[in-house]
Amino acid sequence: MHYKEKAKRSKARGIAGVVVLLLLAVMLAACGKVAKEEQGAASTPSAVTNANGQQEEAAKGSNVAPAKPQTQTVEHGFGKSEVPLHPQRIAVIGHEDILLSLGAPIVYAFGFKGYYLENELKQAGAELSGSADVSFNLEAILASQPDLIVLQQYFTDEKGYEELSKIAPTIAYKPDDWKTNIKTIGKVLGLEEKAASVIADYEDKLQKAKETIIKAVGSDATVAYIRPSNKDLQVFFPSFAPLIYDELGLKADASIAELQKGSQDDWGVNTSLEKLPSITADYVFAIYGGSIDSAEDFQKYTEEASEVEKLNVWKSIPAVGKNHVFKVSARHWMSSGPTANGKVIDDVVAALTGK
Repeated sequence: MHYKEKAKRSKARGIAGVVVLLLLAVMLAACGKVAKEEQGAASTPSAVTNANGQQEEAAKGSNVAPAKPQTQTVEHGFGKSEVPLHPQRIAVIGHEDILLSLGAPIVYAFGFKGYYLENELKQAGAELSGSADVSFNLEAILASQPDLIVLQQYFTDEKGYEELSKIAPTIAYKPDDWKTNIKTIGKVLGLEEKAASVIADYEDKLQKAKETIIKAVGSDATVAYIRPSNKDLQVFFPSFAPLIYDELGLKADASIAELQKGSQDDWGVNTSLEKLPSITADYVFAIYGGSIDSAEDFQKYTEEASEVEKLNVWKSIPAVGKNHVFKVSARHWMSSGPTANGKVIDDVVAALTGK
């Protein structure tokens, strides 16, 4: 072969080799960039874990919606608890009135024969404690398999609360103000609108009752709220029973203010039966027993009342002579809640209107 032709072919091969090397270099650079990007992506968190161990998408521009937490932290009388957002099996101990009014899913409740909510709780399908004893039947509560326990705070102490918390998340509230409680518990259960509706219905009932009472007895009628027994007399003060002394349009009897002067308690006073003649109220509401007495105990207190009514000091009460003393059930008069208070309103209206 001619040397010029050989030189030409050699030159062509050299150029081809350079092209191949350039192509390889470009490919290697591209691969390195991809690998670096993949490594960077792997080292960048694409999700975060919330308190429930659920994964929430955190990558920028992701179309995946964040997973909603299934629990919430709730502050209550014994501290803070992590509770389900939408409990389906609730055990209630002492706040039955509120839970029933909210239409909450109750599986276990404090209740017994003669309890003012006995029938309503049974209709709701709740297993009842069966006793007026406030001591917990932990086995029965556990057997109901609650996912939340709602507790009346005065029913137990810190130790009792801890025992209940071993069964299910437990929240506790004092029974002092049912309207505040129903708002709080309603929010926990996701039933805020229902809570607001219950309160609105109650306020409407109260206003209509007040108008009816004032129309029937006037705006200056006086009242006294007492609990007599064969041993002594309890007289309740307006701070303890604002519904009776203020919200229904009645006024506290002058004797109430006199008794308050000698008492250091704001709920009322324990005094002797000899104080009965000093009660000059136009209307007297007398309760017997307590809100969580058994049927047997309630009957016993009722019989005691009959003995008190034979005494001259009782007969000397002006309202007795006018047949304006009304015996009412402590079971709802000494309880608190939209149902209990509603029943009290019904009792007062019926008594003062004769209906």
